[in-house]
Amino acid sequence: MLSVKALLLLSGILQAIQSGDRAHLALCVFLALAFSFGAHLPKAKALSAVVIALFCFLPLLLPEALTFVPLLVFDAVYLRVFPALLPAVLSLAFVRPAGSALPLLLGAAVLAAMQAYALYSIASLRRELTETQDDATDKELSLKKEQQALSGKQDAEVYAATLAERNRIAREIHDNVGHLLSRAILLSGALKTVSSTDERLAEPLAQLDQSLNEAMDSIRESVHRLYNDSLDLEATAQSLIRDFTFCPVTLEYRCSAATPMEVRYCFLTVLKEALTNIAKHSNATKASVSMTEHPALFQMIVQDDGTQAAAESEKGEDVPRGIGLVGMSERAGALGGTVRFSSENGFRIFLTIPKKEEEGEV
Repeated sequence: MLSVKALLLLSGILQAIQSGDRAHLALCVFLALAFSFGAHLPKAKALSAVVIALFCFLPLLLPEALTFVPLLVFDAVYLRVFPALLPAVLSLAFVRPAGSALPLLLGAAVLAAMQAYALYSIASLRRELTETQDDATDKELSLKKEQQALSGKQDAEVYAATLAERNRIAREIHDNVGHLLSRAILLSGALKTVSSTDERLAEPLAQLDQSLNEAMDSIRESVHRLYNDSLDLEATAQSLIRDFTFCPVTLEYRCSAATPMEVRYCFLTVLKEALTNIAKHSNATKASVSMTEHPALFQMIVQDDGTQAAAESEKGEDVPRGIGLVGMSERAGALGGTVRFSSENGFRIFLTIPKKEEEGEV
């Protein structure tokens, strides 16, 4: 755009020199530049139209300015302030330039309008292209977020299905294989009793009984391991909270699937006891539970807004330490962790369990 305006300005200067109107040429050049750039400053089109119209009226007082009217015609078309072209038409009609200057001015004005329209169209297309690219980028980011959410949901569903399948397998082994082994152990015991007088069968039956008992122990260990691995800490905690009707409870869960089983059981036991205490001993209207895995430790916080414990603390009484709270401390201590209780701004249980060295290194 600047190159086109520079050509129009140069064209105006040359026409003014050829026509012999040099008396106020410098002033006209300055005014043309000032009004041309000034027309682009206001944000309101009406003000831009006024600036352009004022210059287009100027040739009625200063005829030398007529040769610069095409420059302002360019600005009027580019800025889409077409009413401002009326003063330009009046100036060309009432101010008669010498010789063949009028056709040149008209041609320059038409060319300026065409250039302005073309540049405006190009700028509009660029804006539309930029908006289209921005929309495409936003949609791409939105799709990526949706894909990540779906992927996370799918992973969670696969994980839940895996745990459910492990639980089913554990039940199948316990109900079928375990019962069959128990029956075989009973039968071998009966055989040992019946054939106690036959020394030839004593040793084989003893070996059979030992093998069956070892198999039963192995089955029990496998079943317990499968059942433990199938315990979903988040789902179980959500189930406990969902069944708790005393007051609303929110859960914030940020633990990985590799959380050790003893930590899961500890968290669930403390959570059950905490919810029981809220229902029995608190006047809370809401509570929150946070389970977080940090690089070096596991942390759980249970907080309610009850004022009963705080009132007792203000009377000089200690936070009550019933069997439930003592049990929390003992269970955490067995894992090398600690539990702190606070009655400030409601009752708060703060449980931390350090990670083992091999867990912290992972």
